[in-house]
Amino acid sequence: MHLTSAINPSQSIIDRESEHILLSFCSFCTLLKGKKLSFQNVFILALQDEKLRSILKELLGVDSNYEIVKIFLEYDPTITKSKYITKYLNNNARLCL
Repeated sequence: MHLTSAINPSQSIIDRESEHILLSFCSFCTLLKGKKLSFQNVFILALQDEKLRSILKELLGVDSNYEIVKIFLEYDPTITKSKYITKYLNNNARLCL
């Protein structure tokens, strides 16, 4: 997720752990909804649902919504190109950090 992992081995471990937590959270959301969810749908679900967002913050050890969005974007930068995400963010500007 970070480019510093080649320089700092401890950052590499943190990055792998964060990635694992994020993917586990995606699996949890899929089980919770009872259907297969795309990464974009999990991202929107995390933005919509305060309880899920607070669970993810706790798991990742972050304090702000901005950090959650940053982690999603570091894992998959292509979600910024999704028309579905753009439409959701435009319609819900108050949720945008």
